[in-house]
Amino acid sequence: MTSDHDGFLNNGPAAFVTKMQKGILWGGVVMILLGVAAIAAPLLSSLVVELMIGWLLTVSGALAVIGAFSLRRTGVFAWNIGAGLVTLIGGVLMLSYPLEGLVALTVLVALILLITGLAQAIIALWIRPALGWAWAGFSALISIALGLYIFAALPEASAVVLGLMVGIDFVSTGTAMVLIARSAALVQHNLRGE
Repeated sequence: MTSDHDGFLNNGPAAFVTKMQKGILWGGVVMILLGVAAIAAPLLSSLVVELMIGWLLTVSGALAVIGAFSLRRTGVFAWNIGAGLVTLIGGVLMLSYPLEGLVALTVLVALILLITGLAQAIIALWIRPALGWAWAGFSALISIALGLYIFAALPEASAVVLGLMVGIDFVSTGTAMVLIARSAALVQHNLRGE
């Protein structure tokens, strides 16, 4: 006779995590190491991110322009070719002027932080009587403060902001992966009664 716990482990996400436990663990370790490297060398990691985005924009823009020609005799041809050209030109400019591309991406990150911070603040005020509303407000203040700090520190901040953010994201994602793998190992260990 199997328990509900055994049924949960044999089906769905929990079964996947259990089967992939070692892969998730080692993937997490690699993510942590890459994140630490990105934090240790933020300019290099910022440039890598900028160049990757430049290539993605260039390739997707070129494909959009090519694809637009299949719509030659339609009313949307001009819009599609225009959008493809803007994307293509943006990508080529980022590849041609990587340091300036870093500034543009950093401005975008600062804007995103400000907008999400304002949205979080509105949500925090909206849920204010509920427990935990202060944490949402605190998170909003941090996002807004980071966005304002990045704007105040431009263009110097652009050299490191993207690399630091990628590094922090990799470390947090890797840590989560390691913890998930360890939790699966503990559940598996407890079910065996070892």
